[in-house]
Amino acid sequence: MIRHTSLIFALAIAPVIAPAKTVYSGEFNYHYFQSPEQYFSGHSAADVARMCDTGEHASNSDLAQCSHRKFDHAARELDKSLQSAKSKIESNDKSLKEEGEPLALPYFLKSQDAWTQYRDNECYTETYMMGEATERYIFFWECMANITQDRVKELQEVLKN
Repeated sequence: MIRHTSLIFALAIAPVIAPAKTVYSGEFNYHYFQSPEQYFSGHSAADVARMCDTGEHASNSDLAQCSHRKFDHAARELDKSLQSAKSKIESNDKSLKEEGEPLALPYFLKSQDAWTQYRDNECYTETYMMGEATERYIFFWECMANITQDRVKELQEVLKN
């Protein structure tokens, strides 16, 4: 009886070593995330806005989707700014073309592609540095939203000049 008790006690205090994977393990591709619209379907816009603004009664998944929602809004603003910038550059390129000068639009498009890669890589870097934190996706979407909002401001300055 003492042997069995000793064995049970030893197993109870022995550390359990198991390589467990979680939803926060490994690499991910943000293009495959469920959209906030799908995630919050069945909830009123007012309820979603209140939860996202206050964080009240929100799980980490809810908060991640709130940050994703913030990024989606910033991405739509970016698309509008990009269209305006492209139109302005194309208009300017017409006179450049007539004068035999290099066109700006191809360089703008290349710079925007490079900027997108920079943003994505920057946010993946920050996120992966956290490890398997439960806030991983919240931080990722916040990073994406913040950098995208900064780009919108940059393009708006370009459009002013």
